[in-house]
Amino acid sequence: MGVTRGNLFGVVFIAVALTAVVLHRQVVPHLDAVGTSFPGYWVVAREIRAGTPAVKLYDDAWLAERMAAEGFPSDRMLGPPTLSLTALPVSGWEYPLARKIWLLGVLTPALLGSVAWLAAPLGLRAGAVFAAAVALSQPVAAGMAVGQVYPLMLALHCVGLWGWRRDRPLIGGLGLAPMVLARGWYGLPQTAGWLVAGRLRGALATPLWATAGGLITLPLVGAAAWRFFLLEQVPQSTNADTTMALAYQTWRSLALHLTTFHPALGPDPPLPGLGSGPYLIGAGVIAAATLLAGRHLRPGASGVGFALWTCAALLGAPFAEDHHMLLAALPAAVLWAEAPKQRGWVLAAAVLLVPDWGFDRPELLGGWRSLAGYPRVFGVGMLWMGCLGAARADMIQRRKEAP
Repeated sequence: MGVTRGNLFGVVFIAVALTAVVLHRQVVPHLDAVGTSFPGYWVVAREIRAGTPAVKLYDDAWLAERMAAEGFPSDRMLGPPTLSLTALPVSGWEYPLARKIWLLGVLTPALLGSVAWLAAPLGLRAGAVFAAAVALSQPVAAGMAVGQVYPLMLALHCVGLWGWRRDRPLIGGLGLAPMVLARGWYGLPQTAGWLVAGRLRGALATPLWATAGGLITLPLVGAAAWRFFLLEQVPQSTNADTTMALAYQTWRSLALHLTTFHPALGPDPPLPGLGSGPYLIGAGVIAAATLLAGRHLRPGASGVGFALWTCAALLGAPFAEDHHMLLAALPAAVLWAEAPKQRGWVLAAAVLLVPDWGFDRPELLGGWRSLAGYPRVFGVGMLWMGCLGAARADMIQRRKEAP
């Protein structure tokens, strides 16, 4: 239901009230914060402006010295070389002003705009509840506290969803490409979704746009940085022990936590000795089910196919902290609007995704109780199950309509 003259006042009132509350609760308390993430973005962007070779940014000891010189805790360059360009537009200002511009002028508009666009098809009442639940959720609070890019990532996902719904692969791919350049993972599963759905142009669009962006920015970051990222950092990151930390809400982290001993992160695994076996089996099941369901969720009027691949991206991510879970707002909105029979999954997922459960606690590190340390994984899994249910319903309907 769109905006009409009858509900225009309600829409404006909700928008103004929600903006005020978000600024008061989620943004203003963090305007002067000093921590990780955005300070790292700001420092590496200033180094790029100063002509520092981007490959130097992957030297953890050197970067720690540069961070300390600016008064920040140490951080790591975890992502493609083009991640260093994220804060380039605000790197000309000193940190206090740059952070305020980043939060108020970039992240907040991206968050509110994305949430409003996703909420629009839900109707006034459900849309207002959805917008408030997302904007005031713990993932948003966690992201604003460190100045992470995920409100922008959600906005780019919305562009990808628009392209999927309209069957406009070039535009959809244009929305996903910056995510590949910034994070290297998000955007790639949706590209596979276009391929499985039989849209070769959609499958090629994101890699081509990302390649074009990489070539345009190559003079800034250099080929050596790309070689180091692809040949050194990616293998090191995927095999790092820290992937099983409770802070990382992914299927990989959960599975390894149940099977792998680590003196600090997993002192009492309930299924010791199984190693990566359960992780690989589960990853295979997730991939196979997503591929099969994706064949029935074609681009066009429905966005459930895009939502399915977004859930798969979150489940399969090598790392996913609280602030990543903002991206789950997209499949939640799509399922609520387009697959009413799956709303039970959405409500159950919201209980696990929205609140601050304080799951990263020492008492949850060992035994089967560690399952309680992964509420976000189960929440995203429920949205994924809802998408599978929508795919099954679509398949049954097609068979009924077949001559």
